[in-house]
Amino acid sequence: MRYPIDFSEYFLYDALTAHLQGLAAAHAEFTHLASIGKSWRGRDVWCLTITNPATGSHDRKPAFYIDAHIHAEEVATSHTALYTAWYLLENYGGDPLVTWLLDNTTFYILPRLNPDGAEISLTTGHHWCGNGRYLPGEEQTRGLCQWDINGDGTIVQMRIMDPAGEWKVSEVDPRLMVLREPGEVGGTYYRLYREGEIRGSWDGVSFEIQKPRDGNMNRNFPAGWYPENRQYGAGEYPLSEPEAMAAARFIMDHTNISGMQCYHTHGGLHLRPSLIAPDSSIPRADLAIYKTIGAMADSITGYPVISVYEEFTPDPSQARTGSIMQWTYDEMGIITFSTELWNPEIAAGLEHPEKYQVRARSTDDEIRLLKYNDEHLGGRGFIPWTAFDHPQLGPIEIGGWTHMYTFRNPPPASWATSEKARGFLHETIHNNCLFTLRHAACAPLVRIPALTAEILGADLYKITAVIKNEGFLPTNLTEMAVKQGVAKTTTAALHLPNGVELIMGEPCQDLGHLAGRDERSATWSPWLRQWTSPQRKAEWLVRAPAGATITVEAGSPRAGVARREVTLT
Repeated sequence: MRYPIDFSEYFLYDALTAHLQGLAAAHAEFTHLASIGKSWRGRDVWCLTITNPATGSHDRKPAFYIDAHIHAEEVATSHTALYTAWYLLENYGGDPLVTWLLDNTTFYILPRLNPDGAEISLTTGHHWCGNGRYLPGEEQTRGLCQWDINGDGTIVQMRIMDPAGEWKVSEVDPRLMVLREPGEVGGTYYRLYREGEIRGSWDGVSFEIQKPRDGNMNRNFPAGWYPENRQYGAGEYPLSEPEAMAAARFIMDHTNISGMQCYHTHGGLHLRPSLIAPDSSIPRADLAIYKTIGAMADSITGYPVISVYEEFTPDPSQARTGSIMQWTYDEMGIITFSTELWNPEIAAGLEHPEKYQVRARSTDDEIRLLKYNDEHLGGRGFIPWTAFDHPQLGPIEIGGWTHMYTFRNPPPASWATSEKARGFLHETIHNNCLFTLRHAACAPLVRIPALTAEILGADLYKITAVIKNEGFLPTNLTEMAVKQGVAKTTTAALHLPNGVELIMGEPCQDLGHLAGRDERSATWSPWLRQWTSPQRKAEWLVRAPAGATITVEAGSPRAGVARREVTLT
């Protein structure tokens, strides 16, 4: 092992940077580390490029793009991306799939798109989604604003006794608050709020809760972004946030990207398009690809694959616009998955874990979660309710579930008190890494399996090249890419040395799109999708002396470039 990393704890920015630099130094022959931009607070947004340069430069191979940690609290995502880079580099030459991938493809890995937000989440108790445009205390300006009002280092909940309240103390466990039944009277009831203070003018009776301005960079991308439908945290205009702009520029500049993985937490799900419309809006061939690769994802990770619009959007009339996955698939036709790592409800053994984690749970589910907290986290995930004299609200109690390492991310080793819990983080990052590698191996791959020179006369030769796509995906990637006019065709170009004359044939020939294995999911039938060719032939007639060497170069931006030579005899 050239560069060991302990993945049992989460990394601050400086530690993450040191590990990236350490990996790049230990595996200098395969890596290039560069900053693709700066955050609001001046931190680098790092990208690690990984490939075997002995088999071709990074931009002449199909590439797989991975980004993580676009949302501040989602620290398990940068762990997964960094682990994937480490796994590739440490296993080259020993693992056949890893070796094949680095010889034939390129990885662009951006482990922390949002370094400012990550630092806020890792060093404060604030619930944070956005980047560093605002600092804690600046994201809300009026009404009830989140704040560690009792100074214990966490921001949990406040319960305030109120006969009109929606909540009551559970009879099963006094730690739990459960919803009051409709028509229920005669008990002691409470209102629940996030721990904080009231800012601005207040009449002593009612207060508003302002949506924070901390932002949501996964609503800041161009697709579907328009002012009248601007969503929470979407920014002032598309790509207004420097980190989102850096990622978008990188993707646009690297036209060899043939697949993408975006990491998020939490839910234990792989999300796929569409984000804005039913499945009927997706070309049938593309939907089949998503379902085929998705079945592989489910088998490796245990996470189901669902449509964002169909199963992950609470209100379909308010579709989720401006995400990077919507932009890269809808406008570029790149097969992109957005994975929600980790589901605490699965870890706690809930019978019906929710896909979308923002909800009021049943008492039985809360009891299971408390048991998980007590047995595996030593009780650290729940703060006991404690009386507190709030400077504005008077007598209240502060307590409830913590957030960062209970629900949002798998617990680090320092939080885990059981062997099972200590394995949650590694299991999460390892299994999702393995799926990512298999997804990357689906790339289209142009090769020249045959190149011949047939002598027709004293100095005339017919040059014949067979150009073939050996990948799972077609060279155009998707029907959506064709529909949007961004799918580049495969070409075959003849390169002649001095003294050789081209007699017939275009020097660069357009071979169209070459099919992948994806369309051949069953044996041929006239009732099923009809096959198209994965290979085509290019021919030229040249006049040349014996002994001359002819070169043919074939490729497509997202399927790589192949080169082969033939010597005339």
